[in-house]
Amino acid sequence: MIRIVLVVVIYILSQITYSQTKFEQGMQQAFKLMTENKNDEASNMLERIASAEPMNWLPPYHIALLKARTSFTMTDKSKQEAQIKLAEDFIATADALSANNSEVYVVMAMINTAKIVANPMVNGAALSEPTIKLYKKAIALDNTNPRAQSGLVEFEMGGARFFKQDLTPYCKRLRATIQLYDDFKPATAFAPNWGKDWTLQVLKGCSDGVEEPATPKKIETTVAPTKGSVSITVTVPNVSGTEGEIIYALYDSSEAFAARAPITTNKGTIDNGTSKVVFENVQPGTYAIVVLHDINANERMDFEPTGMPKEDYGSSNNNMRMGPPNFADAKFTVENKSLDLTIKF
Repeated sequence: MIRIVLVVVIYILSQITYSQTKFEQGMQQAFKLMTENKNDEASNMLERIASAEPMNWLPPYHIALLKARTSFTMTDKSKQEAQIKLAEDFIATADALSANNSEVYVVMAMINTAKIVANPMVNGAALSEPTIKLYKKAIALDNTNPRAQSGLVEFEMGGARFFKQDLTPYCKRLRATIQLYDDFKPATAFAPNWGKDWTLQVLKGCSDGVEEPATPKKIETTVAPTKGSVSITVTVPNVSGTEGEIIYALYDSSEAFAARAPITTNKGTIDNGTSKVVFENVQPGTYAIVVLHDINANERMDFEPTGMPKEDYGSSNNNMRMGPPNFADAKFTVENKSLDLTIKF
């Protein structure tokens, strides 16, 4: 009887060892494929591992991370949105398997950033604060997690760069996260252990900590009229560079602003010096204006993989808040006389 029990125990232990070995081999192969930029193959491998290890949060976590990362480089909008949706599904699985996990919240924040990049006019204002909250939740769960700390700084840094603010305090905070990366010890060979190389790359732009001032350029155009009796003249004094075009959008409510549904939009050229655009025949009411320097003329704002805007952007009232503007900050009133406004990038 003892011999039979011993044989059974040995058999069970051998199966456990075999299973662990297969898991490790599969994860090693998936990681190798990722380093070779064979992302589809890596994702397929990780999905097979996730099916074989349904109670392990790491495979769905890495699938979500991979899909979120690759979505940033996609140019086909429908494919990009599908990739982001898959990332959401897999990170939800990881969250269900490992609740209150700091690393999972970091990827959730990254997925929000991917959504902003995919559709900034719709998601920029809506997802900015939720993304910051996800990073702060990740920090609250584990303040030694370098990805949570650096991710928050980089996201906030994008808002500061967006409005030409001094980057010195953000650069200092970001440098401090390098020590966290150096001190971090992953729990296992396949636990999250990424982010330092990208953070070092971002820090290369922090030599003086301040954005270079923009070179003043000029835009001059006239927009199509809306119904009414007065006009709004918009001046932009600091367009940087001569490529692309300038897009102007006029909003008449907070709902329209949140949905990025302007009552009228127009495009202007860049022509040395200052800019001047006239919205004719505007009815009295409350409005907000958003201006985008669309450098590559793709009719949307482009972002870095970290969520930092690549193109200049401004709004009425020039409110220097963190992240994209909102209607409350940008709104102004039109009464029975014409207005002159200045919007700075």
